[in-house]
Amino acid sequence: MLYRTEGIVIKNIEYGEADKIATIYTKDYGKVQAMAKGVRKTKSRFGSSLEILTDAIFLLYQGRNIDTVSQTEIVESFFPTSKEVIKFAFATHCAEIVNKLTEEREANITLFNLLKIVLHYLRETKDPKLLTLSFQWKVISILGYKPSFDLCCRCNKGVEDQKIGGYFSIKDGGIICQNCVSKDNRDYRQISNYFIRLVKKILITPLATISKHTIPQGRVEELEEITELYLAYHAEKGFKTNDFLKYL
Repeated sequence: MLYRTEGIVIKNIEYGEADKIATIYTKDYGKVQAMAKGVRKTKSRFGSSLEILTDAIFLLYQGRNIDTVSQTEIVESFFPTSKEVIKFAFATHCAEIVNKLTEEREANITLFNLLKIVLHYLRETKDPKLLTLSFQWKVISILGYKPSFDLCCRCNKGVEDQKIGGYFSIKDGGIICQNCVSKDNRDYRQISNYFIRLVKKILITPLATISKHTIPQGRVEELEEITELYLAYHAEKGFKTNDFLKYL
C-alpha cells in the first residue's frame, strides 16, 4: 500500500553500500521506519531529503517489516549545514527525545507540530537550552506524564506554596507534601518555588514566546537536572545526545 504524509527525519543509519534506514516522525502515522534505496549515491533522486532534521513530504510503500521510500519533496531543511553546532546539537536532542518516547505508528499530530515548531525556533533563539528544556516539558505533558504541582502525588492533599520550596518525586511524578516527606522516605528531590512556577509557566506558554526569553544560569541548572531525571525515568534509559550537550 502506498501512502503520502509529511514527516521529519529524526534518525537515520547507513545500510549496505548505498542505502539508508530513516526513522521519520510523520504527521499522520506517527513514527515509521523506512528504507531509502540508493540514497547515498551521488545522483540519488532523494537528494538531501533523508538527512536528519529535514521536513519533507514522503510517498512511502508500506512493507511487512519496514516501509520503503518511493518519492520525497523537501518542505524545509532545518539545519542544512553544521555551522551552528550548539543549536544543531539541541535540535538532534529534541529528535532523540521524540524517537525514544514514542512507539511506532501511533499518530500524534500535536507532538508532530511541536517538534516542527521547536526546530524552527531553535535557529532563532538566543537561549537554545531553555527552549529545548521547555520543549521537553511540553512533550512530557502531551504524552501524559505531566507531574502534579498543586496536589501531593502521594496523599492527594493540597500543597501550599512555601518559601523554602517543595519536594519533587521523579518516581511518583509530582510534588510531595511536608507530611509525606516526614515519613522517612528519601525518594524525592528538594526544589525551589521558582522551579514550580517556571514549569507551570512553560506548560502554558508557546515556544515562539519562550524563544525570545532567557533565565539566570542557576535556575537553568535546576530545571535541567530535574528534567533530565524525569525524562530518563519515563524513557527507561538515558539519551546519547545528553553527553554531547554536556561536552559542549
